[in-house]
Amino acid sequence: MGTVAVTVPFPVRLPKRPKSDDIGDQGEEGAMGLRNGTMRALAAAMLPFAAPASAQDVRSLIGQWRGDVTETQGEATTRYRMFVSIDADRRGRPVGSVSYNLECRGIWTGAETRGGIWHFEETITAGRTRCASHVEVRLALEGDGLRVRLYPVGYPEPLARAVLRRTP
Repeated sequence: MGTVAVTVPFPVRLPKRPKSDDIGDQGEEGAMGLRNGTMRALAAAMLPFAAPASAQDVRSLIGQWRGDVTETQGEATTRYRMFVSIDADRRGRPVGSVSYNLECRGIWTGAETRGGIWHFEETITAGRTRCASHVEVRLALEGDGLRVRLYPVGYPEPLARAVLRRTP
């Protein structure tokens, strides 16, 4: 079922790193043909995109969570249970595994935080006929709960919502 407050409508690609570790060795212009002042301004503008989440933010997500999901499609409402386990990968970014009582399970990868909301990509790895195979998951900590919104590919609004609670 389902990844800085600035939205970029296009992929940001940085040029390859120059061979010299000291851009100052390149003369008045840097290795990418930019003046050093321009390079500094570009680097400062990119900080919101490159800034990793704090370790404390990641630690607050780590653990076992569960709760009831409410999915609405037109007039039909379906309820089911969600179980999530969140940990940190070797780089300190959150990753998760998810299972539903609909007989499907998957993984959460590609974690990013924007404006206090975590964004994950969910890929269902088992039971794909019972659950949407690719979903954007948005999480926000609220008190002692974890607010979840699930956006299947192509849906502009969340198709499903839940508030998860930690399990012992």
